[in-house]
Amino acid sequence: MLRRFAAWAVGLGMALVGSTSRAAERPLSEAIRAAADAVRPAVVGIEVKGRDGAAPRAMPDWPFGRPGRPGEPRQWRFEWQWPPREGPPREGQPPILPFGGENLPQIQRLFRQQPAEGTGLILEVEGDRGLVAAPHALVAGAEAVFVRLPDGRQLAAKPLGDDAVSGIACLEVRDAKLAVAKLAAPDAAQVGDWVLAVGGPETAGAVTIGIISTKKHPGEGEMAGVQVLEADITLAEGMAGGPLVNLSGEVVGITLPPAGRAGQGRGLATVVPVDTVQATMHALAKEGKVRRGWLGIVLQPLDPEALRGLKIDAGIQVARVLQGQPAAKAGVEAGDVILALDGRNAADVDTFRGLVSAKAPGTRVSLKVLRAAKEMIFEVTLGELGAGGVVPPEAPALPQGGEKLELGLSLQPLTPELAAQFGFEGDKGLLVTDVAAGSPASKARPTAIARGELLKEIGRKPVATMAEAKAAIAEARKANEKTVLMLVRGKDGARYVVVDLGQER
Repeated sequence: MLRRFAAWAVGLGMALVGSTSRAAERPLSEAIRAAADAVRPAVVGIEVKGRDGAAPRAMPDWPFGRPGRPGEPRQWRFEWQWPPREGPPREGQPPILPFGGENLPQIQRLFRQQPAEGTGLILEVEGDRGLVAAPHALVAGAEAVFVRLPDGRQLAAKPLGDDAVSGIACLEVRDAKLAVAKLAAPDAAQVGDWVLAVGGPETAGAVTIGIISTKKHPGEGEMAGVQVLEADITLAEGMAGGPLVNLSGEVVGITLPPAGRAGQGRGLATVVPVDTVQATMHALAKEGKVRRGWLGIVLQPLDPEALRGLKIDAGIQVARVLQGQPAAKAGVEAGDVILALDGRNAADVDTFRGLVSAKAPGTRVSLKVLRAAKEMIFEVTLGELGAGGVVPPEAPALPQGGEKLELGLSLQPLTPELAAQFGFEGDKGLLVTDVAAGSPASKARPTAIARGELLKEIGRKPVATMAEAKAAIAEARKANEKTVLMLVRGKDGARYVVVDLGQER
C-alpha cells in the first residue's frame, strides 16, 4: 500500500511539473483564446424560415383570440361556442374552435415552431463565393436560409444540397469579404486531444472545451458507414453545426445536433471529421447529393469462437443477400464470410461498410469470400446506396416431427414446398423443427439455434440430408473436437454458431 501511494505521489508530482512547464511556455487559457479567435471569423449563424414545422414571422390568426394590432397594447379576447358556429367568423369576431374540420390547419399552425437557428462554418472561399457547412437536420426542407456573419452582416444563402448520411448540408453565399477556416489534416485528431467547440453570432461566440473521447462508426441508421468522432464536450443552445477546433486553431470536425433536436446537448457530442465534411461539401456543391456505393447485403460480426473454428483471423458474415441487388447478381450468398474488399481486409462490419460507401456507384470491386472452407473471388459492380431490400415475412407454423439428431436438434429435409413457405427458396439444408431445452443446440454461441431456422453446414461441410449431418458430427468427434461450427439461416440472415459436442450418447 505504501509503495502504491509513493508511486502515485511521484506520478502526480511529475504531471504537475510537466503541466507547469508547458503552462510557462503558453498558458492554457491563452491557447484557448488564440484557437477560438483563429476560427471565429469563419463561424456564422444560420437562420431557417419556412421549414416544415417552422412558422413565418407574421403570425396567423389564432383560433382563440387575436393579439393586438401594431401599435396597440397586447390584448387577448377568448370566445368559446358549442356547437361550433358554421361558416367564417363575422367582422370583429375571433375564429372559433373545435379542433377539426376546416379549422384544423389553423390549429396546427398555432403549435408550429418559430424560425430555427444554429451555427455553421465557412469551409471554402473562391472569389466572392463561399461554401458554408451547416447541419442537415437544421436546413433540410427549408424555404429560406440566411447566414449571419460575425460582423453583423446577413446574407441570403442558397442551399446546394444536404446529406442525411453524414449529417452535413452545403450552403452557398456571395460576398466580397468572407473569412475561411484553417482545416486540420485528415486523421490529425486523436483520442485524448483537447478541442474547442465554437458557436456563431447567435450564441455570442460561445466557447466550450473538452476532449476527443473516441473514433467510431455510428452503426445502423442514417449515418451508417460514416466514421465520426465523439467529444466529451458541452454544446450550448445553438452551437451545433459549428466547428470543433484543436489548440492550434485548426478545424478537426463539425458538431452535429443531438437526434430529435436542432440546438443543444450535453455530454458526448457527435462530430463529423473534417475530411468527411470536405468530401461531402464538394459532392453537394457539384451534384446536389452524395453518391455512395451499395452491395445489397446485410452483415454481422463473427464471434471469436467462430473465427477460430473457421481458422481465420478476421472476417465478417453475410447474414442476408437482398435479391436483385449487386451482390446477389454476382453470386454472393447468405452465410458467406467476406475476407477482403479490393485487397483490404474486412476487419469489422463498420469499417467494411465505410469502404463500400466511399466508392462511387458503378465501381467494380473484388470480394474475397470464404464459403464451405473454400476461398472464392467475386467481381461486383456497386449499386447506389439508398436501394432498399425486402424483409422476409414471418415464417408459417412449423411442421411436426422430424428426425432427431444428437446435440438436441430435430430436423427435416428442406423440400421445395417448405422452402417456399419459409423463405428459403434456392437454398439447401435441413429445417430445424425442434430444439430440446437444455441441449447443446439450445446453448449455442453467440446465439442459440431456434425452431424454423435452416441448418446449412456442420463442421464447415454442407448438409442437405440427415446422413450428411450425422457424418459431419461423427467426423468432428473422430478428430477429438470439443465443439463444432454450424451455419444456420434464420429470418435475420445466416450466422455461424459454436455448439459443444459433449459426450456421445
